[in-house]
Amino acid sequence: MTASVLTIGRIVHYVSRGSADGHYAPACRAAIVTAIDEAGHPALAVFTPEGQFTHPPLPHADGPERRGGTWHWPEPAPLVA
Repeated sequence: MTASVLTIGRIVHYVSRGSADGHYAPACRAAIVTAIDEAGHPALAVFTPEGQFTHPPLPHADGPERRGGTWHWPEPAPLVA
């Protein structure tokens, strides 16, 4: 697998933070990169079932545990026969 390059217009996943009371768990949401800061962190336009919002630059989710308030590349889609 080759490394993907983060550029404006790419589709990524944003991990929502969930609610403070635990009613809503963190979840992956579709997002489009709208800008990239000097540190290489993307600003996002995030799309949810309830609507859309913008998010200032945020860090990449490193490793398999993805914390709320981070982004990551979408997982590969399964092959369909």
